[in-house]
Amino acid sequence: MKWSNIKTTIKKELRGIFRDKNSFKTLIFLPFIIPFYILLMGFMFEVLEDSNYVIGANYEINEVEKAIINEIGELEFKYYENSDDLGFAYENSDINAYIIKEDNKYTIYSDLSTNSGTMIFSYLSAYLNGYNQYLANNNIINQGLDPNEIFNNLTVESVTLGEEGQDITLVMLLSISITYILMIIVISTSTVATDATAGEKERGTLETLLTFPIKSSEIITGKYLSISLCGIFLGLFALLLLVPSLLIGKSMYASFADFDTNFSLISILLTVFIIIISSLLSAGVCMALAGKTKTYKEAQSKLQILSFVSIIPMFVQLVDVKSGILDYIPLVNCGLALNKVLTNTFTIDSLIIMLVTTIIYTVLIIIYISKQYKSEETLFG
Repeated sequence: MKWSNIKTTIKKELRGIFRDKNSFKTLIFLPFIIPFYILLMGFMFEVLEDSNYVIGANYEINEVEKAIINEIGELEFKYYENSDDLGFAYENSDINAYIIKEDNKYTIYSDLSTNSGTMIFSYLSAYLNGYNQYLANNNIINQGLDPNEIFNNLTVESVTLGEEGQDITLVMLLSISITYILMIIVISTSTVATDATAGEKERGTLETLLTFPIKSSEIITGKYLSISLCGIFLGLFALLLLVPSLLIGKSMYASFADFDTNFSLISILLTVFIIIISSLLSAGVCMALAGKTKTYKEAQSKLQILSFVSIIPMFVQLVDVKSGILDYIPLVNCGLALNKVLTNTFTIDSLIIMLVTTIIYTVLIIIYISKQYKSEETLFG
């Protein structure tokens, strides 16, 4: 094979990407969703933490209740004479929730279908439980008994196994952001592969290309490398936006203070390498699948399944499933490796398994593609 012919094919495919302005704009726009998402979520976490909720009540709270409330969260209580006034105030958004007291019965009214309503309910439940405990202690003391002898019959201690966990919201934020890098690689390679194979067959340009003084193997190699380069470029561009976005988020938002990320030189180099081999693998899979189709739309439908595969690592990370067999599944293991490397939770064994299996899959797919594109059915549909 002549490298000059391969380079010519790569340039031709890349020019085709730039000529299709709509597809090009869409692909370039994808990585910018990551910083937007991170900073937006940081802002939302900050708003939730700084929220001062106004609670209506048909009774006046005493000093003990105020002390309990101050320890729980930012809650402001407003007194209303009856339940009708409370309901009217809630409908007018003067209060965020309300409590109605009837003798010793307290009823909490809050909208549990929203995050703020659920948070308010947990605050008010903690306040009432604390006040109930205070009243119980007082009754026991009035009877001449020691509350410690009644309640403190055993001592409980806890020992954390492994590393101290992060806030689940921060884990979710990072998992989604990293998973999105893999999605960008898959989407970009599938988009380019669809046009470079099924699109050319449908337009009849592939048949014309084969009449030129260039081998089919050189055309296939050029197409494969151009598809891979697109995935590598956008994957690295997404990483370039992810790292500073998280660092900016940590400096801007107090809710990001406990964000444990690993941006050492080794982790960045490993991440870059994972992005490269992920792109090579994804490009091969996309090209192989698209080669079996006859039209652009058929190829698009067939390659959509890869987008669903790319989000599996996010769900695995959120439910804390041990990798195990997932380290051997193509693309899935790449997403898991990205997450583990950037959160400094990777092991050498899992990385080696991912790297070896991905390289083997990529080599096998390249061999398959080279045989696949020698048939007239694949070339001309």
